[in-house]
Formats: sequence, C-alpha cells, structure tokens
Amino acid sequence: MLIVGLGNPGEKYDRTRHNLGFLVADKLASENSASFSKGFKGEYAEFFMDGGKHYILKPYTYMNLSGESVQPLAAYYKIPVEDIIAVHDDLDIEFGRLKLKKGGNDGGHKGIRSMAQMLGDKDFIRLKMGIGKDGRRDTIGHVLGKFSPQESEKLDEFIDIGVKAVVCCIKEGLRPAMNVFNTRKNADKNVENEQEG
Repeated sequence: MLIVGLGNPGEKYDRTRHNLGFLVADKLASENSASFSKGFKGEYAEFFMDGGKHYILKPYTYMNLSGESVQPLAAYYKIPVEDIIAVHDDLDIEFGRLKLKKGGNDGGHKGIRSMAQMLGDKDFIRLKMGIGKDGRRDTIGHVLGKFSPQESEKLDEFIDIGVKAVVCCIKEGLRPAMNVFNTRKNADKNVENEQEG
C-alpha cells in the first residue's frame, strides 16, 4: 500500500492543521523504523508490515499539486489506486474524530482533488482527520493556523489514532478499519474514557 500524508513543506506550515497528514506520515515512519529519502517531488519511505512492502509519501509540491508527487510514485512501484490511502485534514469533522472512506468527491480539499486528477481515478482510500471549523476566523486562516492549546494537548493522541487506523487498513482491510475507527470518538463519554484509558 501507499500511504500519502498530505501537507505543505517548510517551517511556516510545521504542525499546522493542514499538515495533519505529514504528522501521521512521520509517526508511521518512526514507528516502523522507516527513513525518508528525497524523490518523486517529495520524501518517501519504505517499510514492511504483514508480509508486504508498503510506502509512505509526503508530497513537497504544496497541497494544490499533491497529485504531481503521488502519481509518479504509484506508477513507478505499480501501486493500484485502491491501495492508496490519503491522510488529510477535514473541516467538516470535529477535531479528534476521523473517518475512513473510499472514493467519493473531494469535499473541497485541493490535495485530494489534485490526486484524483493526476491518478485519473478517485477510488483511493481517504483517512479524514477532523480539524473542525472556527466561526471567528476565515477558513484559510483556520486551516493554515496552529492548533489551539486545548487541541495541542490531545494532538499526539489524535496522531496515534490516525496511525492505528492506517495499520488496521493494512492488516485487516478497509471495512474492518471503518467499523472500528469511524465510530471511535463518539458522544458517549464513558466509551471515550475507556478508550483513552
């Protein structure tokens, strides 16, 4: 499988909401002792899991052109579209929740749009990481902004859950992963506390 963490390169965007994909990619690489190399207009790493070789990619094209990094790597390693997981931020999901889905529209996310255009297919898996909306700020300011102090306290846990969702997809498949992670952070505080404990 190819796990694509979407984000923007450079210190200016480090640990901003729009870079959640990069943060998950970095953690996944770290947990699997995978080191990044430059190539395919980004940085990529290889790791082995569940008897197979998998790839992690962080496109350095800036978000709107992410497909220009994803498509050549997928073509070079002959990775089918249905074996690609794009990890990205999502405004329509509250912070701390995530959602796995396959295919569908881009929901206004330009990184996903670019991937679909360049791959010529939108049937890849998306791991949507919720960043919520802030009515006091414009959308761009919110998306490119740093996490709030309250969010920062829970950010590492959120990244961990994202990594676990990717690993579950690799080991058990999309449907079982959706059953576990799409309902993980629900309104029942008791369940939430049990999971966090």
